Amino acid sequence: MLQWTRTQLHAGLWAFLSIVTLASAPLRAEPIPAAVPSQQEYWAQIDRKDWDAAIASAERLLAPLRSAASPDTRQLTEALLLLGNAQLGKGNLVAAQEAFSEALKLTEDRVGSNSSQLFDPLRGLGYTLAAAGKHAAAVPYLDRALLLLRRNAGLFDLSQQGLLRQLAISQTLLGQLLEAQRHMLYLLRVGEHAYGATDPRMSPVRCLVGDWYAQIGQMERAREQYRAALSVVEKKLGRNSLSTVTPLRSLAESYTQEVRLSYLGIQTAGADGTGPLNPKLLAVEGEKALLRAVQTLDAAAQSSAHTLQETLLQTGDWYLIKQLPAKAFPYYERAATLNDAQGSQQAVPALSFPVQVYYPTPSLAARNLTLPANDADERYVQVAFTVAPDGSVKDARIADADATDRQKSQALEAIHAARYRPKFIDGKPVETVDMSYRQIFKQRKEPEREPSESRSP
Repeated sequence: MLQWTRTQLHAGLWAFLSIVTLASAPLRAEPIPAAVPSQQEYWAQIDRKDWDAAIASAERLLAPLRSAASPDTRQLTEALLLLGNAQLGKGNLVAAQEAFSEALKLTEDRVGSNSSQLFDPLRGLGYTLAAAGKHAAAVPYLDRALLLLRRNAGLFDLSQQGLLRQLAISQTLLGQLLEAQRHMLYLLRVGEHAYGATDPRMSPVRCLVGDWYAQIGQMERAREQYRAALSVVEKKLGRNSLSTVTPLRSLAESYTQEVRLSYLGIQTAGADGTGPLNPKLLAVEGEKALLRAVQTLDAAAQSSAHTLQETLLQTGDWYLIKQLPAKAFPYYERAATLNDAQGSQQAVPALSFPVQVYYPTPSLAARNLTLPANDADERYVQVAFTVAPDGSVKDARIADADATDRQKSQALEAIHAARYRPKFIDGKPVETVDMSYRQIFKQRKEPEREPSESRSP
């Protein structure tokens, strides 16, 4: 059985909240299906992610049903599901919750609490609550939806993958890591049952499970999944298949992510057995994986320019984290050239503004990360600085603060040691002034003292 320490749990939860997470993936990738026959326009709008138009279409379907003297509750439920799905897509979570809740109540009143017709409103309500951060409320609805799906479609039906992922995400954020792991491992079983353990289609499934392990700080388990994902592709499709790129990049990312988590107090320690990992000592396996991914993309006639750019940036980041700017900048410059070829729209997120790639979180900031808000006082240090063309930080100063002298000192030390992917103009890195970073420090509240009783003379 997997053993979890308090430190790993805290670091894992922080990672899930701060690193790009999977939480939104199933919410829009699996639209709630409908049974109303004349809805082509609505679904075309959903496919285009034109949420306002889809909401308007669903409301037009709903209006005559609500005004009818004796509305058909089945049709009313279906229209509510359409509305809830469109509201969820737009991010109107309160409205989506209302629509799905009403649909669920109507269905339960009509068919009871065990009918397969409850699946759509249960799933929609579970996803909506999870998107709103109400994971404790979401899990029971997701569990019920999963039970109904397995009862009607079988234990290994592929359509349960989204539910398994969302359950794992919600349970992880609730600290229920063993339950979350059970759902992620069942995701593997579902894939193996559908495709076979050695089928290349298992590669993205294994990467998904590996990502979950990485996000909670279980790096060796994550790498086992990435290596297995790479192996099944190589054996069936060859070493030069484009399908190797994702596990290669994920394998490399696990090493840089491990450095970040080591500053949060995870058990991983440096060469001397104490303290955070040294970013200059990133494993050669990760470097080789990135170089191979770039080579594979360069050699493939059908490779995506966007994927190549992201891989070039990741490789540049790798070397900048290792404080080897001379090796990093050829990859950044290639990515900048691709930006110019793709136009300004693609250039905006990639290289038009400095991006932090390494930041040694101060030890005082790594404390009390999961302390409930009611039990914590927050202090902050706002640091202003300049990012040099080589990605280093200079001219750092405290712009504002509500913190102790020690907290201020640690925040300044951390930003001086940080590294940023610099801004590029016309394919070349430039200096960026007036950058800002806000470091939060959480402290446990001091218990309030009872006022002493006054004494009579």
